[in-house]
Parts: sequence; structure tokens; C-alpha cells
Amino acid sequence: MLDWADIVLTMDAAVLGTLRAICTEDNSPNLGLYLGDRDVPDPMGQSDEVFNDCAVLIEAGTALHLGHL
Repeated sequence: MLDWADIVLTMDAAVLGTLRAICTEDNSPNLGLYLGDRDVPDPMGQSDEVFNDCAVLIEAGTALHLGHL
């Protein structure tokens, strides 16, 4: 399913679990959480402050991955 992808990063453990369940073992090492050890919270329907906090987390996660690509 994801043979074309070098890496697939998910925002939460639920999506990661779903992908691991439907992908082959060959693809499993290419899957991971965007923040490594925790979920990125879903800011939909919440305040601007929550959106901004989420953006800060996403930007911090980018720094984690740039060194590995």
C-alpha cells in the first residue's frame, strides 16, 4: 500500500495503529508518529490559542525529522 513512500508520519497513535494493521511488514519500519513519542492534538473547533499551540508542536516536529531525511 505504501511501497512508494520512504516514510509516513502520522499525527496520532490511532492513525499509526490503523496503518500498521493494513500495511505489510516491509512497510512497518517506515511508519511513525510525527512527534516521535506523543500525538499532535487535533485543534479543530477550538480556540486560536489551541491552533497556535498545535502549530508550535508541528514546527518542533519538523526539526526532529530534517536531520533524518
